[in-house]
Amino acid sequence: MIFGTPISWFINKIIASVLFLLCIVHILKNEKPIQKLLELFCYVLTAGIFENIGVWAGIYDYSLHRILLFGRVPFAVLFLEAVIVYSAVTFGEVLRLPKWALPFAAGVLASIQDMTLDPSSVYDLHTFGASQEGQWNWAAHYEGDFAGIPFFNFSGWLTMVLFFTACIQAGRFLAKKYNKTWLNYAYPFFSVLVTVLLLVSPLNQFLLYAMPFVPMNTKTAELIMLCINYCVCIFILLRFAKYSPAQEIIE
Repeated sequence: MIFGTPISWFINKIIASVLFLLCIVHILKNEKPIQKLLELFCYVLTAGIFENIGVWAGIYDYSLHRILLFGRVPFAVLFLEAVIVYSAVTFGEVLRLPKWALPFAAGVLASIQDMTLDPSSVYDLHTFGASQEGQWNWAAHYEGDFAGIPFFNFSGWLTMVLFFTACIQAGRFLAKKYNKTWLNYAYPFFSVLVTVLLLVSPLNQFLLYAMPFVPMNTKTAELIMLCINYCVCIFILLRFAKYSPAQEIIE
């Protein structure tokens, strides 16, 4: 144990923090660093609010034997999520995707990456007193889930990234169109509000659970919606990606 947290969890925190700092360094080397830094930190805020809603609703919880918490959610989780989203968006920009298509690509790329990280958080178990806890502990589950994780989690990650990235793209467009200085600094914060509202909206309930046509937490419906979400986003990603290594060399 280090500062009351298991060694593997402490290492996870260090890695997440280092990667987050590297994203900041990368942003500072590019154009409009202030706006992009605000976007990055506002995504952390968005994820922090929504993750706390999930904990408050009793869907899952994070072990509190951690260092630095945002409410009841470890900052390491939020940092790592932000790194994944920033990397997915940057990769989508390298692929020269149209601005309207970028949120779909970022959403599915982030969600696929999430499939490799979440199981390790669930199964990295440690004993505290009489209880055994993982970094992440699910209350909502059913037989035949994905490594102990309901299928709706991955659709939820896709939609959160999609909504937030779409709001950011809209904010960038409006700031450029109206050439208002205040908009350059305000749109990331508006993106937080709009994204959270969309995440708790009937639209997101449909995309995750196929509600109201089937009850919430129905495994088959969740899996069908996940497949549909992935197919739509992957199609957009493959159809509109324009990157060509050969063309890049010629240019």
